[in-house]
Amino acid sequence: MKLFLIIVFSALANLNSDNLINSVWSHHINRKCVNTLTFKSNELVLEYDCEIDYSFHSSYKVKGDTIVIKGKDDSHSEDNGKISFYWITTYLKKNGALYLIENKTCDNGKWTTRHIRPNGTPAYARVK
Repeated sequence: MKLFLIIVFSALANLNSDNLINSVWSHHINRKCVNTLTFKSNELVLEYDCEIDYSFHSSYKVKGDTIVIKGKDDSHSEDNGKISFYWITTYLKKNGALYLIENKTCDNGKWTTRHIRPNGTPAYARVK
């Protein structure tokens, strides 16, 4: 019975993530530079930033048709592990695309929020 419940809850979790696990999404900065989101299991997403050639290990949650990604800037080795910049980005998932709807950033303890009205151009398109 315990195994059955684990299987049922795992299946429900996969439905809630809307098959994001192992999916890859891209955002073209220019012809030579493409940012990607790679959704892994256990609510982990790799956010690759082509401009600095670095992958951030962030977390994500799915809430209905929105995806909320929480990340921290750990790309600067000269900071000796001190992280002072965080972000929470919210996307609307629609028709195989992600539309940016909110971006919150925390720089040195001060949070700033930008609400974005989708203009029809997706921030990311699914490639895998």
